[in-house]
Amino acid sequence: MKKLMVLYNDTSGNNQGQTLANKFKDYANKQGVNVVLQPSNPTVDPSETRKNAEESKVDGLVIIGGDGTIHHVVQNFKDSISTYTLGIIPSGTINNFARVLNIPLDEQKAFETILENHVTPVDYGLVNEDVVISTLTVGLLADTAANITQQEKQTYGPFAFIRQFFRLLIKKRKYQLTIEGTNQTWKGKAQLLSMVMTNSAGGFTNFDANASPNDGKAHIIVLPKLVLYKFLFYLPKIIRGQINEIPGVVYLSEDAFKISGNKSGIKTRTDGDPTDDLPVTIKVVKGGLSVCVPNEDMTNDQLSEVKNKLKKLNESHS
Repeated sequence: MKKLMVLYNDTSGNNQGQTLANKFKDYANKQGVNVVLQPSNPTVDPSETRKNAEESKVDGLVIIGGDGTIHHVVQNFKDSISTYTLGIIPSGTINNFARVLNIPLDEQKAFETILENHVTPVDYGLVNEDVVISTLTVGLLADTAANITQQEKQTYGPFAFIRQFFRLLIKKRKYQLTIEGTNQTWKGKAQLLSMVMTNSAGGFTNFDANASPNDGKAHIIVLPKLVLYKFLFYLPKIIRGQINEIPGVVYLSEDAFKISGNKSGIKTRTDGDPTDDLPVTIKVVKGGLSVCVPNEDMTNDQLSEVKNKLKKLNESHS
């Protein structure tokens, strides 16, 4: 990469986006890489951000933040996102997208991962005109996320979702849904629906062992009725990411879906943010993102260890 644009939202996560942006710029400059800083807050005109990237002739976008920030950047650049390499510096409260790709949460290691430029293709989806990089929820999960404050996220992390979920579960609300795919369909009442683009959801990286970040599919899990004691009984399967094997769970995987309800006002949330009410159409863009990830052949720590051994070997022969 010759020139990078760093996008940060100083209103997300722990509000240290600008500080991290400056740290990365200093580090990248020392490695001979030019960096342009670009705030990417809700108050910034998205077209101006795209214009700046084009006029600056950057070949990579570095995103500082959590899933929400990544979502908004990909949304903003969705017509040209395939022309950029993406680097991620996690700075959110959950960092679902980063975790599933094994992107280091440590800032220095994240910096190094980006400049190593070891790239892997990653799917994303389109929900109507909106981007989805991680999850879409309908029903109890959507209502749960809508009722969690930023302070609760920062204090409890993924457990904030669990606490709020069980608060709403006792209301036993159900939604009449219709799911139509190319080869799979389902219709019925459900308490919740979760669609994942990867094997991770809510910070749990083994949520769905059948999914992967670049399999070209969206994976939908529907719970017609959530019975707590049954899920406790099948807890080992849940831990192994085999939720689709639990009796009563509906599981569908395709590259395109339409989800509709029997009435208006059934809400959806995409990557933690509110999106269109049902109906929505979903399309997977296979390998649409090129993301910098750690080189699994040899980590930085392993490389350092090899260098140290070689140094000692040379010293012993000198």
